[in-house]
Amino acid sequence: MKKVFGLLSCLVIALNSWAQPTSNDIPNYETKKVTLTSGVEGSILQFASLTSGTVGYKTIPRYTYFFNVGVDINFHLQKNIVPFTGFQIKNIGLITQINDSIKYKERVYTIGAPLGIKFFSNNKNFMFKVGGDVALAFNYKLKYFLNNDKLYKKNEFFSNSASLMFASVFAGFSYSGFTLTGNYYLTNFYNPSVTNSVARLITLSLGIHIDESFTKKIRREDSEHKTVTK
Repeated sequence: MKKVFGLLSCLVIALNSWAQPTSNDIPNYETKKVTLTSGVEGSILQFASLTSGTVGYKTIPRYTYFFNVGVDINFHLQKNIVPFTGFQIKNIGLITQINDSIKYKERVYTIGAPLGIKFFSNNKNFMFKVGGDVALAFNYKLKYFLNNDKLYKKNEFFSNSASLMFASVFAGFSYSGFTLTGNYYLTNFYNPSVTNSVARLITLSLGIHIDESFTKKIRREDSEHKTVTK
C-alpha cells in the first residue's frame, strides 16, 4: 500500500507540474488552472446482492487493496466548485457462499473515467464530490472452493462471463486529506447473454487525497528529516 501511494504521489507531482500554466499563459490564473490529484482510494470494501431467477444467494463482503489507483483531472472554474474527470483502475467483485461447503470468488479489473463535481469549503479542508463513471472490464478471475480448498481457477482477458462495461454513480468526501467514497453499480456484474444471474455491487473506498498541498507537506517533512539527520 505504501508503495502504491508513493508511486501515485510521484505521478501527481510530475503531472501537476506539467499541467499548471505559467503566469503569462492565463491572466486570471486562480480561476482557470487545471490540477491533478489522487483518484481512486486504495482500500475498497465491496458488498453485493445476487439472484438467479427467483433464487437469492448469500454473498460475503469482499475487501481489496491491490490494485486500485487513479488520477483526477480538476478544472478550477470557480473557487469552491470544481468539475473533474480522470482515469481509474479498480479491482471489484463478489464472494458467493452457495452452502457450507461451496464458495465462489469472482472479480474484474476495470479501467475507466469518472465525471463529477467537487465542492470545497473555503479553507479547502473539506471536500464533497458526486458524479458517475463508466469503466471497461479487461480481466476476469473466478476461483471455486470446496470446503475451503481451491479446486478450480479461471483467469481471462475480456471474458464473456462478466459484463464488458460497468457504470456506477458515486458520492464521497475528503476531510484533512482522508477520503471516503461510496459507489453504486448500475450494471449487472454478469454478462446477461450468458447467464440469468444478476449481481449488483456497492463499494466503500477509503484512502488519502493526494494533491499539491499533500505533496508539498511530504517534501517539507523529508527536507526537515534530512536536516536533522545531517
